[in-house]
Amino acid sequence: MVLKLTDVTVRFYETCVLKDISFSVNKGDYINIVGPNGSGKTTLIKVLTNLLTPTSGTVQFGNYRFGYVPQHLNKATFMPATVYEILKHSPQGKVTNEEIDVLLKQMDIFPLKHKKIKLLSGGESQRVYIIRALLSKPDVLILDEPTSALDYSFRNNFYQLIAELHRKGITIIHVTHDLTDGLRHGSKIIHLDHKILFSGNFDEYKAYQKKEGVH
Repeated sequence: MVLKLTDVTVRFYETCVLKDISFSVNKGDYINIVGPNGSGKTTLIKVLTNLLTPTSGTVQFGNYRFGYVPQHLNKATFMPATVYEILKHSPQGKVTNEEIDVLLKQMDIFPLKHKKIKLLSGGESQRVYIIRALLSKPDVLILDEPTSALDYSFRNNFYQLIAELHRKGITIIHVTHDLTDGLRHGSKIIHLDHKILFSGNFDEYKAYQKKEGVH
């Protein structure tokens, strides 16, 4: 077991943001968590990354290394750091130039290696911080809206990359509002709107979308 949520409820004063959330993530899963804006996805991410203690319910974590890519990135505008410096001196510890170069090429930003991070576009910055998470060699990768700043042409490449990481044994937890066929790569889809409205595979979710008019 990677992690398990049991009857997790989160309240902020009188507002119930998450209600009775229960699901498990097992080693080798690829779970897509979807839902509209304001549905509680950001709060759930904070619970999954142990940054927020639920009001009630329990969260159990297995002994695994987690990598996390947040939706809102710190582009280090306060210092003249380059992409290479951000990656080389990341908290993950010692990494080699070869490891960095391989991932820069996979993410199609190798020419930006020595460019200042503050000069990158949102999509370029997103790719840098995905690489930063991967350099920690995580067992579990949590992605919070990772395609929100990526252009359409790169989204398919991104989904292929994450699918390849999954095939190599990394457990994926992907939080998104993107209801395109990118969800096809996952083993399970959870539709969240303060509580879990649906849990199942891609084909079952397509049927649910049609029945409930979810777009």
